[in-house]
Amino acid sequence: MNQLMKNAVEQNADLILFPELSLTGCNIHAKAKKLIEPVHGESMNQMQKWCKELKIYSVFAWPELGEDGKTYNSTCLISNQGEVLGVYRKVHPWGPEKQTFFAGDAFKVFDTEIGRIGLIICYDLDFPESMRTLKVNQADIILVSTANMKPYQAYQETYLKSRSMENEIPVAICNRTGFEGDSIYFGESAIYDAFGQNYIKMGEHTGIKTVNVPIKQNLDPELQYMKNRKPDSYRDISNSRSFIQ
Repeated sequence: MNQLMKNAVEQNADLILFPELSLTGCNIHAKAKKLIEPVHGESMNQMQKWCKELKIYSVFAWPELGEDGKTYNSTCLISNQGEVLGVYRKVHPWGPEKQTFFAGDAFKVFDTEIGRIGLIICYDLDFPESMRTLKVNQADIILVSTANMKPYQAYQETYLKSRSMENEIPVAICNRTGFEGDSIYFGESAIYDAFGQNYIKMGEHTGIKTVNVPIKQNLDPELQYMKNRKPDSYRDISNSRSFIQ
């Protein structure tokens, strides 16, 4: 990770985004207890040191040991001064993850010199409410750490285009690549602008690409999705409970 951070700095990047569970890999359920760390654990301290030395913001993910003793699938935002700006805990654990990780309970937006950054993780992307909550809380950009597997390439691309467009906000995603157990991670990390237009889409191999993303764009005055929302008519969504058909 340190070398990737150095490569990003050489490309004049302000921030580097890593995939889901980037410190450990995803196939960790049998050994999770040996890998979990608190927010200010050894790995976190090392990342803080690197961010400060290289003067770069970083978003990375790890299995967090919460202060409540529970294990969470979390991402951390560290500033270019090495300061922990915030931690987000995945609200929507996927499938087998529920055996290892507890669900987080809030979507958070963090203030930075770059702008207001919202974070989500992988399966959160599938739920429109995730990004809408971050947008309502005045996020300027949303960063997504993922571990999406084949054959879900079309899902990732469709959700990214839709979420960025419907929320009028740029979105960047970093997906895992390679093999892990029976899983094949397809990569295709990408950035979409507030109009749902693709800035860049990478392939199936690990690499670094630096892109200048306009945080605040002049939006289409004819659309104004956020202004024209009718929250009082959506009460059934917030009042409903999970159900199975």
